[in-house]
Amino acid sequence: MRAAWYEKWGPAREVLTVATMPDPVPGGGEVRIRIAASGINPADIRKRQDTVRYMWRALSPDARC
Repeated sequence: MRAAWYEKWGPAREVLTVATMPDPVPGGGEVRIRIAASGINPADIRKRQDTVRYMWRALSPDARC
């Protein structure tokens, strides 16, 4: 499967990684579904760009403020 992810803040061209990964294998009580298309929320873009990092950390359940 193709996947895209980022591990640090910054512009998409500098921080996004797109690669082929092994297909996930569902565990007990799980299913695997086929995705034909996906989208991204503008808030996700701002988060990756680091424009809302401090607000996001305050709202995250694992926040260490």
